Amino acid sequence: MGIISYIYKKRFVCRYDKVIGIPYYSFNDFKGLKQEAYSFNNSLNAEIHYYFYYYDKYKEDKIVLFLPGIGPGHTAYLKEINELAKHGYKVLTLDYMGCDKSKGKGLRSLNEPTRDVNDLLNHLKLDTPLVLVGHSLGGFTSMNLLELREEINKAVILSGFLNIKSLIEGQVRSKFVNSRILAYERKVESEYFKLDNLNYLKNTVKKVLFIQSDNDNVVPYLTALKLVEELDNPSIKTLRLTGRFHNPNYSDSAIQYFNEVFGEYNKLIKEKKIKTDEDRINFFKDVSLDRLVEQDDKIISMICDFIN
Repeated sequence: MGIISYIYKKRFVCRYDKVIGIPYYSFNDFKGLKQEAYSFNNSLNAEIHYYFYYYDKYKEDKIVLFLPGIGPGHTAYLKEINELAKHGYKVLTLDYMGCDKSKGKGLRSLNEPTRDVNDLLNHLKLDTPLVLVGHSLGGFTSMNLLELREEINKAVILSGFLNIKSLIEGQVRSKFVNSRILAYERKVESEYFKLDNLNYLKNTVKKVLFIQSDNDNVVPYLTALKLVEELDNPSIKTLRLTGRFHNPNYSDSAIQYFNEVFGEYNKLIKEKKIKTDEDRINFFKDVSLDRLVEQDDKIISMICDFIN
């Protein structure tokens, strides 16, 4: 393995576990929310953990499959999952290989979630219609699955990148480094690497809602939503927001609080004033998780209307 591929694996497709001290919800934090937890082995023989969340008397005509972004598993999105469940949906989600409860030395590839979800759906053999909701890496994965799975006809994409090339070019300025990273991705997941989401979206008749902020600091608007807007496909609805960075479903107050908290957190790490688990626990002990991930009710309602 070359040095560039080694660094890429260590920094981007490494193993993702929860960082001690950073707060996360448990399903027990939401009164009445039910959880069913299961596992299966994917096609690489890694144990993948998946979950159903719902409230009593949920709608039985469809299931929402929520696909997380890069990071320590689905619990980073339990607020979003709970909002969908509160609107009456049964929500299926998972931890990708190398993330939180699922086994594996690392995420392995940015296309690994596509493999995991594809394997999961082959394992479950559901006869209930699915609607995808995915954020960032989960949005990219959702677009892949729209092309791969005939039975999926609707998806909500939150700040999703269209392909690995555009994401990497937005993060890394060296063309040589980019080419080596793409060569690594092509080698690891050649089957899924071939997918061309922008070309697929151009002519799809499947229903897609694409939501992104114009100041997204992870997936540049110019490389994602703007290109989708230019397709002028009547099957695709788009919503461009302002000032929401990489979390278009967060409220404005949550965005402000989130930036304040993690701005200070990253500053203290850089100054080496936060170095230990105890330091992190002390920093986050007075941070309000409710304020940190407060959802925009109008955006959630729009998503649910689209799902219906």
